[in-house]
Amino acid sequence: MRLKTVGWLLTGAALVLIIGYTGIRMISQTDSYERTAAKTNNEANIEKSAEPTPFGASGTNGPQLVAETQALALYIDPATTEISVKDKRNGHTWYSNPLDRESDKKAEGINRDNLSSQFSIAYNNDKGQNFYVNNFAEAIKRNQFEILKTSKGIKIVYQLGNFQKGMEAIPQIISKQRMDEMILSKIADEGEKFEIEKRFKFDEVKQIYTRKEMPEYVVKDVVAILDSVGYTAEEAAKDNMHNQAGGQKPTAAARFTVPIEYYLDDENFMVEVPVREIQDTKEFPIDSIQVLEMFGAAGVNHQGYMFVPDGSGALIHLNNGKISVPQYDMPIYGKDQSLREKDVVKEFKQAARLPVFGMKQSDQAFFCIIEEGDAIASVNADVSGRVNTYNRVSAKFLLKPMESFTYRAGSVKKDSPMFPELYQGGIKLRYAFLPKESASYVGMAKYYQDYLVKSKKLTKLEAEAETPFVLDLVGSIAVRDTFLGIPYQSVKSLTSFEQAKSVLAMLKQRGVKQIKLRYSGWFNRGVDHDFPDDVDIDSALGGKSGLQELIRYAKEEEIELYPDVSFLRVYTTGHGFKPKRDGASFLLREGIAQYKTDLVMGSRGELDYYLLSPKKLPDLVASFLKDYEPLQVGGLSLRDLGDMMISDVTSGRTTDREQSAAIIADSVKLLQEKVGNTMVSGGNANVLPYVKTIVDAPLKSSMLNFADEEIPFYQLVLHGYMDYAGSPINMSPDQSYKSNVLKTLETGSNVYYQWFYEKPSAVRNTEFNDLYSASYSNWLDEAVQYYRETNDVMRGLRTQTIVNHEKLADHVYRTTYESGTSITVNYNQTDVIVNGTSIAAEGYLVGGGGR
Repeated sequence: MRLKTVGWLLTGAALVLIIGYTGIRMISQTDSYERTAAKTNNEANIEKSAEPTPFGASGTNGPQLVAETQALALYIDPATTEISVKDKRNGHTWYSNPLDRESDKKAEGINRDNLSSQFSIAYNNDKGQNFYVNNFAEAIKRNQFEILKTSKGIKIVYQLGNFQKGMEAIPQIISKQRMDEMILSKIADEGEKFEIEKRFKFDEVKQIYTRKEMPEYVVKDVVAILDSVGYTAEEAAKDNMHNQAGGQKPTAAARFTVPIEYYLDDENFMVEVPVREIQDTKEFPIDSIQVLEMFGAAGVNHQGYMFVPDGSGALIHLNNGKISVPQYDMPIYGKDQSLREKDVVKEFKQAARLPVFGMKQSDQAFFCIIEEGDAIASVNADVSGRVNTYNRVSAKFLLKPMESFTYRAGSVKKDSPMFPELYQGGIKLRYAFLPKESASYVGMAKYYQDYLVKSKKLTKLEAEAETPFVLDLVGSIAVRDTFLGIPYQSVKSLTSFEQAKSVLAMLKQRGVKQIKLRYSGWFNRGVDHDFPDDVDIDSALGGKSGLQELIRYAKEEEIELYPDVSFLRVYTTGHGFKPKRDGASFLLREGIAQYKTDLVMGSRGELDYYLLSPKKLPDLVASFLKDYEPLQVGGLSLRDLGDMMISDVTSGRTTDREQSAAIIADSVKLLQEKVGNTMVSGGNANVLPYVKTIVDAPLKSSMLNFADEEIPFYQLVLHGYMDYAGSPINMSPDQSYKSNVLKTLETGSNVYYQWFYEKPSAVRNTEFNDLYSASYSNWLDEAVQYYRETNDVMRGLRTQTIVNHEKLADHVYRTTYESGTSITVNYNQTDVIVNGTSIAAEGYLVGGGGR
C-alpha cells in the first residue's frame, strides 16, 4: 500500500507565502513552519522516520521548548499535546495534566481519558440529547491533530470524532471499463488488487461491478487503496450517477474541529480558542467547551484551596470530601435571563461579578483572568474523590445553547431542539503564577487589582473627610385605584422631593455629612417606570420644579444625587416599547418576559418585567439623555446595567452575551461622560471603569454546601478605588445590628439604607408590600448610630487599599490596610483571645485598641 505523506517541514532561504489555519503569513529565513498532521490509525506506525517531528530531531519525545520570556518557559509534548509552563523565577513547573495520573485508582472510562485531555466539549444530537467527549479520546488517540508553530507560541488544531472516509468513497456500481482504467490498472501490488476485486460482484452480462456489504474495518482499507490511486469520493459519485445507483450519503457522525493556542505574554501564560475556526455538524451541534480542566490539578497530598468568584468570593479546600453535593458550576455575571430555565435550575444567592478563579497549592498558586468570552463563561470546580483523585478548577464556555420547542398538529405533539448561530467572539485566558509570598487569595486579589488599574484604568478615590452614607429614597410607586368603580393605575408619592430634603436635613443635623442619595421612582410613573425614552417627572412628587429644587439643595449641601433608571428591565408595554419589536428574543420566543414567583405556591406569579434587546440600548440611552442631560443633576443611578447581562438570539441578528457586555459598557461610559458620576447595582466587571459607587455589591458568597469559606475578594480588589455598599442594612435578612457592623468593618463597606418618608401603611396592599418596614422614622436613630460607629473607624481608610485579610480563628477575621491599620472582627457569641488580646463577643479591635 502506498501512503501519502501528511506531515511536512518547511524552512526557507527566502520569504515564502504560507496559507494555513492562521491565514496568510510571511515566514522569514530564520522562521520555520512545522506541522504534525493527522494520521489514520493504520498510518500511525508506518514510516515514522519519514515524518518530521515538530520540535526537534526525528524520534524526539517529551516536552519541547516552544516559547520563552524572562519569567516563563513554555513546553509541549508533540506526542500528547500536553503543555507545561516553567516559572523560571522559582523553578516550579505547572502542567496541563497530572504527571502521576496513571496511579489514579478512582477514574474510569471517560473520566480516565479526561485526565489526559486539554479540553472537553459537550454537544447535542437532533433529538436534543446531550453528550460529552474530550480531545484525548477523540483526537489524540486517533492521531487527529496538527501542531503549528506561530510567531507567539504554538497552535494545535484537533479533529474530534471519526474523520475517516466511509462508504461514500466506494462506488455502489461501476462499469468494468471504469474499474479497469481508473482503479485496477493503477494498482501495482497484486494483494491490493485482489482486495479490491473481492469486495465487488462482477456481472458478466452487464459488464458492471456491484459493491458487496463490508464491515467498517474493511471500508478503511478499501478507501485507503482507492485514495492511493487517485480514485476519490467525487469519482464514486459520478459512477453511481452514471449507473443510476443513487447517491451514497456520508454516515452522520459527531465530528468537531477545534483549535487552541498557547503563548507567553511576559509573566503570563495565555490560552486562546479561535472560536470562528471551530467546526461542528448540523446533526451534532456543539454546546460548550471546557478548557484546561486539569491544569494545575492538585492531588490528594496537596494542601491549599481553590478560589471561585461566588459573590464576594469563596474558598473550596482541597480534598474536602464533599462529593455528596453537586460540584461548583456558576455562570459569570449570573444566568442569562433570555434563556429558558432547565428542569433543574441552580439557584445562587449571589452572582459571580468578576471573571476570575485560582488555586493555591502549598506555597505556589495560579490565578486566571478570563479576558475574552467571560460573558459566556462559567467557573467549574471539583474536589478529589468524585470521579478522580484530583482537585481542579477551570472555565467552561457556552457556545451554542439549545432550547426545545414543542410543535402541535392536532393531537400530535413533537419536541424539537433549536440552536442559534455559533458564538463568534473570542476566548482568552490569562494565567498568572504567584510565588510563596503572594500565593494566597489576597495575592490573587492584589494581582487582579493591579491588572484592572493597568488595563482598565481604575483610579484611586479622592480623599474626603468622612465616609459616605448611601441612602436610597423611594419616591413614587404605581398603585391600583378606582374612579366610580372603574379601576385604573395612579401614581402615589412615598417620598416627595420636599420630603427628601427633610430627610437629608435630618441626617445633616445629626452629623451625617457625606451623603450619596439614590432616588428610586421619580419619573415616568414610579419605581417600575414606563419605557425611559423620555423623562416625565412625576407630578405626585412635586414635578419638574420640585426636582430642580432638590438638585439645587443637593449641590449646596454637597450631597451626591443619583436619580435611578432601569434600561434593560422594562416594566410596562406601550409608551414607546413593543415587546416583539424591542424585547429580547431567543429564536421563536419573542418579547421575553420575567415573572414573579409566588412564594406561597412556589409557582410562577404575575408579570414582573420584559427584557430589552441589547441592540436597542444605545438608542434608548441617547433618547433618555436628550431629556435628562439638561437637568444637570450631576449623577445617575443605573439599576440594571451593572447587574444583568442578556443575549438576543434571532435568525440573522444574534447579539450574544459578550456583545451585550460591550454594548452595556459603552452605554455606561457614555452616561458617565454626559451626566457625571454613575452608581450601579451589582457591580459586574465590564462596567467598573465607568462607575464611582456600587450598591448591592456582594458582601457574602452564596454559602453553598460545596464551599468551605467565604472571603471578601471583591472588596480586596476594589477598596480604595470606588465606594461600595451591600444590600440596604434595614432590608437585610440579618437584622442583627452587631453582625452587620462587623461585616461593614471587615469588608470596608459603606453604610446603606433604603427608606421612604410616609407611614408604613402607605405600601399596604400594593405591589411594594416588601417595603413595609422601610419607613424612615423606624430607622433614623439606628442609622445615625450605625454610621457614627463605623465612620469613626473607617474615615481615614476610605482611599487605602486592603493589603491583607486573614482568618485568625473560627469566625474571627482581620483586615489590614496599606497604612498598617488593622480591624479584627469577632462574629462569635462569646469572647475570644487572639494573640493574647481579648475581643468581646460580636466585637472588634482597631489597631491595638478594643471596642
